[in-house]
Amino acid sequence: MSAHGSIEACWCSPTGAAAIAVLQLRGTPQALQGVLGVDVPAPGATALRRLAIEDEALLLRADERTLLVTPHGGPRIRQRLTAWLLERGARFGAAPAIAWPEAVGDAVTRRMLTLLPHAASDLAVALLLAQPERWRVHGPPGAGDTERSRRLRRLIHAPTVAIIGPPNAGKSSLLNALAGREVAAAAPIAGTTRDFVTAGVTLGGLACTLIDAPGLRQTTDPIEARAIETARAAIAAADLRISLAAPDQGFLPDWPDALRVRTKADLGGPRDHPCVSANTGSGLADLAARVREALVPSEDLASDRPFDFDGPTGP
Repeated sequence: MSAHGSIEACWCSPTGAAAIAVLQLRGTPQALQGVLGVDVPAPGATALRRLAIEDEALLLRADERTLLVTPHGGPRIRQRLTAWLLERGARFGAAPAIAWPEAVGDAVTRRMLTLLPHAASDLAVALLLAQPERWRVHGPPGAGDTERSRRLRRLIHAPTVAIIGPPNAGKSSLLNALAGREVAAAAPIAGTTRDFVTAGVTLGGLACTLIDAPGLRQTTDPIEARAIETARAAIAAADLRISLAAPDQGFLPDWPDALRVRTKADLGGPRDHPCVSANTGSGLADLAARVREALVPSEDLASDRPFDFDGPTGP
């Protein structure tokens, strides 16, 4: 048990990929401060603190005995913070539903705090935390903020990026290289991928869901034909498309708005478009930066205008 009294703890956010997690602590003010080893804010206030586990977290004091801690959402951070608290006598229990009391900020602040644990990208955290002040200074977002708000919401709800191209263009190899692990079958055989393969990756700081769709071609195989038909619908619905072509291939004529990329750059070939190599890693960082810029432009991130952070997620 903590020298300052008992602490009840529970994780209020689900496990899995997220920009931050939410941990609720209940105890006396002395116990709350003692178990974390940092100064805690007054009831109804927030403060950014550096925790002993070497992670920065926002502390939100809901009331006299309740403190919400929002570290980064990676599983290792959660494990380390859990172990730290258990070593100091905290007791973990079931997570309650969070109902932000009226003492915590205004309505915009409470809406922001409700959404914050579900943000997919780390880039969303500072942006969301800035919104209550920006809404106070500028008022609610107007019609001129609509498109920027739609793009910035991609930091909260991970956008979908479809990797398209003819068979054997290197789609599965690129997906594996960007994900940093093998998530799709990669073989020099046309038509290896018949079903969708998806992976969550972070590109230039933006969390995305990548889709490796079946190679698009004419086929008499009924199974492959159905897969290709389904693929076309999913590709059309994606937020962004990356069109691949190997050095000896042409790009697909559909989806002219796609980012065009030459694969297998280590084999030589034309340099008429940006080139990448899944084998050597050449060009991957530049491609990640291009994807993030296409989906969430730097100009949007730099704006000090408010945005409609909990609006619709569709186009």
